[in-house]
Amino acid sequence: MKIKEKASHVGQRIIKILSRTEMLILPGQLAFFLLLAIVPTVTLIAYVASFFHVSTDFLANFMNKAFGASVVSLVVPMLQDINFSFRFFLLIFFAFYASSGGTSSIIVTSNHLYHFQNTSFLKRKIKSILMILILISLVVFLLLIPVLGNRFIAMLEYVNVSEGIVSSVQFVLNLMRSPLAWFLIFFLIKIIYTMAPDENIPSSCTTKGSIFTTFGILGVTFVYSLYVTYVAHYDVLYGGLAHFVILMIWLYLLSYIVVIGIAFNVEEYENREKLEE
Repeated sequence: MKIKEKASHVGQRIIKILSRTEMLILPGQLAFFLLLAIVPTVTLIAYVASFFHVSTDFLANFMNKAFGASVVSLVVPMLQDINFSFRFFLLIFFAFYASSGGTSSIIVTSNHLYHFQNTSFLKRKIKSILMILILISLVVFLLLIPVLGNRFIAMLEYVNVSEGIVSSVQFVLNLMRSPLAWFLIFFLIKIIYTMAPDENIPSSCTTKGSIFTTFGILGVTFVYSLYVTYVAHYDVLYGGLAHFVILMIWLYLLSYIVVIGIAFNVEEYENREKLEE
């Protein structure tokens, strides 16, 4: 009975935290800024791919599986006209600077929930840029491994890449689909949750939220991968923007799960503070 009452109390506390105005707004903000980061991220990937002589057509076919033809038709022309100069990298920096608005909101919201004072704008902005880079790395990892891993292998075989390279990529994909991937996602999420407040909090206070977020992200991504594998090629039935809409829903669900994880962490931190009083 005590366990049931404790679970009920924790659930009520988390719902109360999630019902706060800033927590209701945060998922949409975070999803928007993650979506905003797609173009500079894809551009950087194209830049790195150019060193390995990967064609723009190959990248376009690969992105088409995740984002759909409508989105690719907007992005690919930009990739073809890239001039890798100082101005290019300056624009990429400002694009990520703008995208860091989502993680900046996480920092401010975390400070408010933990009852911490906000630090200077410059420190917060530097930290928010680091956090958005971690989040983007997580999203790219999810797209490349669980969602589009098999498609990537098929495309490598289609363009007649040597069997040795295909085998090596397949080995890495199989390795990253093991529990090692779960640990990597957990590790990245825990870093974000620990970094977010402007004052130090015990790492143990972010464990429950990180575990919940890890499995929540894996569950939502599994459903998204099923869509990409079995539904996404029916453009005639669902329309050209279906991929993009589903992508936005996926990013929003990921963002909402991250916010719920924050609520778990705040509840755990407050319980710890009460025990120490």
